[in-house]
Amino acid sequence: MKKYLRILIFFILLFIFNPINLFNQINQTNQINQTNLISPVFAQDSKKQRAPGTTQPTPAISKHPFQTLPLGVPENYVIGQGDVLEVFVWRNEQLSREVTVRPDGKISLPLIQDLQAEGFTALQLKDQITRKLKQYVQNPTVTVIVNEINSYKVSVMGKVATPGVYAITTRTTLVEAISMAGGFTEWANKRKITVIRSEEGKKKKLRFNYKKIVSGKDPLQNITLTRGDTIIVP
Repeated sequence: MKKYLRILIFFILLFIFNPINLFNQINQTNQINQTNLISPVFAQDSKKQRAPGTTQPTPAISKHPFQTLPLGVPENYVIGQGDVLEVFVWRNEQLSREVTVRPDGKISLPLIQDLQAEGFTALQLKDQITRKLKQYVQNPTVTVIVNEINSYKVSVMGKVATPGVYAITTRTTLVEAISMAGGFTEWANKRKITVIRSEEGKKKKLRFNYKKIVSGKDPLQNITLTRGDTIIVP
């Protein structure tokens, strides 16, 4: 009896310390550890891929900073030529429509006909339209929305890779505008950049040193551009 018991114990010990079995246990442990290194988000995505009838969500594509689409236009945005406006009159579809600001700065609406839009904010234009419509409609409720910004343009001229006029829809600095134009050409004078700006009907010249901006010596020279600015790189 003792002999059979010894044989049984021998086989049990042999199975426990079997090199192949031990290797498999180690391998399984490594696989578990590698799985634990996967982030919870990735693991969830993997489960979604394996689920029947479920497709992997498409990752969001970052848009070019100068090509952002109709944003929440700030209340103080001043309407300009080429901007597309939506004029909505509550409970009156015949008076509601989408209009484009003409080169003369005006828009055309039913009953009102021509109305100056350039130079006003959406809120100011709304008040104008409301006052005009009161002659024809009782207590009109008007909403004006800027659907497209096409008037906010700057020009980059001189020794840049791609000189031209650029439409911008977001806050844009001097350095960003030069980047939009492809950067400087080989012989550009980066120390004597000129920005021509219109203020109260007068032309004003502003001088900037690009090298001081990028070196950090004078970052305040990297001004925010306004509508109609012209950048000249000599």
